[in-house]
Amino acid sequence: MTMDPNGAAGAPPALDMNQLFRTHHRHLLRFVQRYTRNAEDAEDVVQQTFIEALRCADRFAGLSKPSTWLFGIALNLARNQVRRTCAQAHDALDEAALAQVADVHGDPALALEWRQTAAMVDGMLAALPAGIRATFEAVLDGGSTYEAAACELQIPVGTVRSRVSRVRAAVRAGCGR
Repeated sequence: MTMDPNGAAGAPPALDMNQLFRTHHRHLLRFVQRYTRNAEDAEDVVQQTFIEALRCADRFAGLSKPSTWLFGIALNLARNQVRRTCAQAHDALDEAALAQVADVHGDPALALEWRQTAAMVDGMLAALPAGIRATFEAVLDGGSTYEAAACELQIPVGTVRSRVSRVRAAVRAGCGR
């Protein structure tokens, strides 16, 4: 909205939609794409933004910059798009898909036992001396060969084999196996 010299409110400035498009299209697209995380959805939202801005241009009061107004429209449309996309993703999930994910024959007691065993093994590994733990982790967690672990840790291959063997034996003994 503009003010005349006497302080009276005048008509809001006319919007040049072509200029708004040229100036803000790329910025709007990047802004919306960060929000929707999908290039096609972002392009649709930006297109809808300019259509909505053109449709509502006569209602632009001039209380903010045209770019602020345009980005506000884009944000609202992007939020709606994300909600629709999420709703569609939830609707697409059916019982057959859930049956594939869920273990209907799973034994909760067995799952609890496995979690307890895993926690116990984690505790045993955490209690190992740093050098032995590093060797074990390089071979088993890192997927390295004994030779690669030996090079990485700058120790003989026999030491790597010995340390890994001792850790495995200790874990088996600790688990009662």
